[in-house]
Amino acid sequence: MNPNILKAFTEKFSVKIFTIYATFMLLISSSFTCFFIYHETKTLTEALKNKGSLLVKVLAYNSRIGVFSENEELLRLPVEGVIQQGETLEAWVFNREGEVLTNQKRAGINIPEKPVKEKERIRKEIFERLERDPVPIFLDKGDTLEFWSPVTSSGVTLSWDDSLLFEEGLPPKKDRIIGFVKVTLDKKILNKQIKDLLLRAVLIGLVFMILGSGIVYFVVERVTRPLNRLTEAVKTLGKEGVAERVPVETRDEVGRLADAFNDMTESLKKREEEKRVLEEELRHAQKMEAIGTLAGGIAHDFNNILTAIMGYATLLEMKMGKDNPLRSYVEHILTSGEKAANLTQRILAFSRKQLIQPRPINLNAHVENVKKLLERLVREDITINLQLAQQDLTVMADPGQIDQVIINLATNARDAMPDGGVLTIATESVKLERNFFKAQGPEKPGRYALLALSDTGTGMDEEIREKIFEPFFTTKRFGEGTGLGLSMVYGIVKQHGGFIDVSSKCGEGTTFRIYLPMIERTLERNKKEKTQDFLPERGTQTVLIAEDDESVRILSKEVLTQHGYKVIEAIDGEDALRKFIKNKEKIELLLLDVIMPKKNGKEVHEEIMRIRPDIKALFISGYASDIIHKKGVVEEGLNFISKPILPEVLLRKVKEVLEQ
Repeated sequence: MNPNILKAFTEKFSVKIFTIYATFMLLISSSFTCFFIYHETKTLTEALKNKGSLLVKVLAYNSRIGVFSENEELLRLPVEGVIQQGETLEAWVFNREGEVLTNQKRAGINIPEKPVKEKERIRKEIFERLERDPVPIFLDKGDTLEFWSPVTSSGVTLSWDDSLLFEEGLPPKKDRIIGFVKVTLDKKILNKQIKDLLLRAVLIGLVFMILGSGIVYFVVERVTRPLNRLTEAVKTLGKEGVAERVPVETRDEVGRLADAFNDMTESLKKREEEKRVLEEELRHAQKMEAIGTLAGGIAHDFNNILTAIMGYATLLEMKMGKDNPLRSYVEHILTSGEKAANLTQRILAFSRKQLIQPRPINLNAHVENVKKLLERLVREDITINLQLAQQDLTVMADPGQIDQVIINLATNARDAMPDGGVLTIATESVKLERNFFKAQGPEKPGRYALLALSDTGTGMDEEIREKIFEPFFTTKRFGEGTGLGLSMVYGIVKQHGGFIDVSSKCGEGTTFRIYLPMIERTLERNKKEKTQDFLPERGTQTVLIAEDDESVRILSKEVLTQHGYKVIEAIDGEDALRKFIKNKEKIELLLLDVIMPKKNGKEVHEEIMRIRPDIKALFISGYASDIIHKKGVVEEGLNFISKPILPEVLLRKVKEVLEQ
């Protein structure tokens, strides 16, 4: 936009009024134009339909003798009479069996013809329809209108208005069908009339809008002149920070505005103080946003690297025997890779950019499953005690994220009990009242599932308790902790619409209480999570992998080919589209990176769906969830897994998608 135009709009009230009026007039003119065009189009179209209906009836009536005798000479005059009408393109006459008796087209007209088999199929359907209900019908073909009518031994069924055309009067209502006729009318003339109407309506609307806008601008410009003096005073205030009182010359709106300006100058000190406070809050918000931006930025590249490291290490581990002395080295690589992946997830969870995939889960059953993992995580001198609610507690949550919360809190409890102790995990259904939310933020009273983790460890004082959820805050020695564990827990709980608080005293242990909203849905009590301890059956299908990171692409191909799949590689979005078109008959699954050069994964999927609507797709990405949401991937019906991806996870997900 021209800077001068933008400046005039922002600085001149008259320009704003003019713009508002012009916009209003444009809306009104557009509305009336649309209504007028709609009404005229409907009228002209109905007239053309009525004419075509009448012509096909006339042709059916006048050609009954020629059809009965199957005499082409007797049919020539009725057909020529119809062809002579201005909009008629062609006329056809068929006998009872659907054979063409005669047809004529307007000279110089070329009507696109469909394949013979398709034409015969359509005619047969129309003839059957007319035999069931011998009433003339019409078909809209875009640029043409087709009218069909049965030919009876005494003509066709006409209305009283139509019968006035014939001296014989109204023919019989029912008779034997001896043939069929078809008349095709041209809609191009109608379309041209509509375009001419639209052009005239637009031109008239523009003329009135320009004249009216000019008059309004002239009047408003004169009325707003007194405001210019006040505007100059405001500019002086903005530049120098010092304002003088302006004289109040009138008691109208401008005078009251001058009074308001004078009042404003007296509150400058208060405004400056409020500005300082807001600037401090903004700097704090920018600091937190910078951490989130950093998390999202590093996630993609870092997760690609981790996918390659952990993937090849897993393949190496799968090829080693259990007694291989080098196996421990591979296990150390995988353990370090998992730690790095968890670190990335913690940063993303803290910044609330971690992708979550919530579903209804039974919190009690989930805690029981996690206990097995916690028993390997904590030491032998720590006892894990479960105190679960008797009734099922169903919440909408991401199971993996809830695992992270429990594991992080359990890890902190383990470190707080160096000499051993008891870790108690309890669940309960609670109803939160309004007074609970005074220190928790927005009020959301209702039924919640309480997940509490209590330890008998060293506890903490009030000063530390107030800082535990801050990012990078840790009481551990340098190198022993990142300071992101509890920040991640806080971020996950908030993403799930829940609340978390902590109570602790030095020497008396610590209790974390997590409140998650319950949902009205029951789950099967004995429903088990799918086991993750085995690989799926080998596959034979062909998979198209579109991944711009070479190491991840090569790894994915290696994993899938070793498991029986046939793989076609693509280095970017356009390459993926080309290779799918070349191999569209044999490809059964698309493995698409969300963010790729030239075309992203969602765009590739949409174009391929137009070619093969039944194609199955699996999206992968290492970006933060807000970027993935912008690409339109995380929506119902689309399969997605996030990096880093272990080979067994990839194989299970590929098998799952192929079997959907």
